[in-house]
Amino acid sequence: MGKDTFEFARIATPEEIAEYLTSLAVGLKRGEVTLESGDKALRLAPGADLKLQLKVKRKGEKGKIELELGWKSGQATRASGLQVQAGVRPH
Repeated sequence: MGKDTFEFARIATPEEIAEYLTSLAVGLKRGEVTLESGDKALRLAPGADLKLQLKVKRKGEKGKIELELGWKSGQATRASGLQVQAGVRPH
């Protein structure tokens, strides 16, 4: 099977980014995610078990969150849990 790629980048508000992530989450729950931008489109049907990798960096006033999801048909590896919370900012 060939390799399909889809890349997208833009500057957006936190609300717009949250909408992208919410749509992605809904698609993952349904078992199908379709990405479209201009004339490019890619449909994905992730497996039952996905690998989640998060990398978070903060340096001064700059911050970065890298989120990577992956899957492979027929194989699953489970690790310890992760808690993600929204809201309270540390002082």
